[in-house]
Amino acid sequence: MASPTPPLTTHPESLKRLLLEARWIKTLHYSDRGQGTRFLFKENERLPAFEELSLRSYDWNHSVDEVRKHWDFSQLRHLTLVDVPMFPFLSSVPFEKLHQLHTLHFEDSSTHLPDRCREVTRSIYVLTRQIEALHTLKIICHTEVFPVCGLVRHAESLQILSFRDFVGFGDERQRCPTLRVDDLSRLSRNLVSLHSLELDMDAVLCEPALFLGGLCKFPELDTLVLHTQTVLDPFETVYDGVDPDYEIAMESFAILMNGKQGRPWRSITINVGGWKPVMVRRISEAWQELNRRGIYAERCFVLERKGGTGEITIREEMAVGNSYG
Repeated sequence: MASPTPPLTTHPESLKRLLLEARWIKTLHYSDRGQGTRFLFKENERLPAFEELSLRSYDWNHSVDEVRKHWDFSQLRHLTLVDVPMFPFLSSVPFEKLHQLHTLHFEDSSTHLPDRCREVTRSIYVLTRQIEALHTLKIICHTEVFPVCGLVRHAESLQILSFRDFVGFGDERQRCPTLRVDDLSRLSRNLVSLHSLELDMDAVLCEPALFLGGLCKFPELDTLVLHTQTVLDPFETVYDGVDPDYEIAMESFAILMNGKQGRPWRSITINVGGWKPVMVRRISEAWQELNRRGIYAERCFVLERKGGTGEITIREEMAVGNSYG
């Protein structure tokens, strides 16, 4: 059951009544905005045993006792939490009730509390160690406190992995934690079924050629999304006709294409500077001046191989966002 537009969850009580009456429902996609809303339960109310649960901007504030009485995770296979208070969720749900998950997608909304964020990351790690066999894992967390053995735990089953740090690349003055090349090599040796991967690569914190070489060693990997930082400095002269982010992206494509082992690439995306399809660009005066000249920190380059002919195409994706003129 997917939430309509506008979201039905603006009236959680009516949605809750529907769910309580329709015990056959196996899928719930709950989508709100901002801090969000949540269900308020009466004593004998218990939701169906969902197989797929997606909560976006759900204000999770349920106690351990409320979870035990009103939620049933016994059949759950796919769990997505985006902009949900992660600490209350992980503190109230017994991890043994989630051991059968196939898909786990967490995007932590508590990054404004660094200490709590680290605690949440450690809890996610503990949870991944208890899940039997994940097929899909997508998490934004404190990657530096998430040991890679939590990923290797699912070596035989993991097919899709997105492992990103909450720092990201929205501010060129910040450094985004990046996997050590040794850890990347360990993952390439162990994740033998992985076919889709999304990672951060801060060129200041690694040797890019070695990092890219490590990405080439995953035997079944054919789809890659790599997030990087712009090399532009808004306080230095940027000459018209010179495009260093484009040049670095093309060099990276060349290294990845020439070095690939095992299954050939189907798609490579290089996301620069925190690009999004719909976005608000950097708002400092220096960046606004560059934006007026058509020079942006946020870029997205995509390399694709056509299935029938094997022809390689490269394009730049264009964003819809604020402009200055």
